[in-house]
Amino acid sequence: MDTNAPDQTTTRPYSRRTAIIRMVPVLAVTFILAHFLRSAPAVIAPNLRAELGLTPGELSSLPAAIFLGAALMQLPVGVLLDRFGPRRTMSGLFSLAALGAIIFSFAHDVPMLALALFLIGCGAAPVFMGVMVLLARWIPRDRLATGTAISISVGGAGMLLSASPFAAAVELYGWRESLLVVGLFSLAVAVVVFLMVRDRPDDAPAPAVSETLLQTVLGLRQVLADKRIYSFAAATGVSVGALVTIRNLWIGPYLNDVFDLDIVARGNVIFIVSLAWLFSALMYGPLDRWFDTRRGVVTGGMLLYTGTLVALAINSSPSVVVATILLSAFALFAAMASPIFAHARSLFPDTHTGRAFTAINVFTWSGVFVMQMGTGAILDAFPVDELGRSPAIAYRTMFGALAFALVLALIAYRRVADAPPSAERGQT
Repeated sequence: MDTNAPDQTTTRPYSRRTAIIRMVPVLAVTFILAHFLRSAPAVIAPNLRAELGLTPGELSSLPAAIFLGAALMQLPVGVLLDRFGPRRTMSGLFSLAALGAIIFSFAHDVPMLALALFLIGCGAAPVFMGVMVLLARWIPRDRLATGTAISISVGGAGMLLSASPFAAAVELYGWRESLLVVGLFSLAVAVVVFLMVRDRPDDAPAPAVSETLLQTVLGLRQVLADKRIYSFAAATGVSVGALVTIRNLWIGPYLNDVFDLDIVARGNVIFIVSLAWLFSALMYGPLDRWFDTRRGVVTGGMLLYTGTLVALAINSSPSVVVATILLSAFALFAAMASPIFAHARSLFPDTHTGRAFTAINVFTWSGVFVMQMGTGAILDAFPVDELGRSPAIAYRTMFGALAFALVLALIAYRRVADAPPSAERGQT
């Protein structure tokens, strides 16, 4: 069986437009759920800390398990996407994420919670990369950054749902009951992905050479031998790592410890910050075509992004409004994945797209894991009060360390030559 052949999951031929219309809703819901499952721990982190008596280091190890799973799965996911296609890869692995959410809802100790979050990380690993591969196959290359930005912003709705709405559900029904419902729904969505998604357009040519599975695995060497991959990896690993470390882990404890906000108030602030990030994803999309530069867009964004972290590091105001503005500004410049991945897309042929993207993404999620564990160590270096709360100076030190890491990542990224969209116009 040629697993690289065009997807023939249905006997009825569909136009490219009709197929896209059929796929978009289910892909959007899957992306939203993946974001939700990775983001929800931020809202309930103080609850978990109080219920289980966790230290900052132990607390950081829980959501870090998500990104450890995601990092370990990236290279296998790249092979699976190129060999078996996004439909089977996404539907099969997303079932693991659903199972992880269900296990989390029943867990009562740290090892079981960590296992559940690890499964969520493994299961959600192919969602972003799968959507990226589908975009690369279904839309023109010069529109890839815009398509990616729209997809990321749609997925960002999951971040919004994990803020105020999730906080309200937790307040009414409890976090266990809420996550159980999400897990069961996610399992149903995984089945729908298998039924609805098509790997490539019917009129798209199949690869000229059908690789064996061994050849597909060995093809990773070609991708990893290109030194530019590591410059992209530094940019995504630190920029995404900083966002996820703050938004998905420390924003809840920060608002609780420094500003004494309850779960609903925290959820409201997180909702505003998430909304800023969603706008950021849409904002970055067309910038590379407007200015005809991808490296320039990423460079400018990372400089502004770093500036917001510096502002958080030096902020000593007790005002929640000031903190919300600074956190929102931080999120506003955070969504640089779309121009970075569009930049990287130009390096490899269609047959290696999945491996190229996931080679970068393995460093991205590894960066998140390392940054979450590292920031946990930073907070552990400061004494906590009788309620287990860390002092403001601990969080300010953490913000400063993340800003320094961004500067180093930008230096590494600037080593790659630009790839302006005008050079790819008309290519598919």
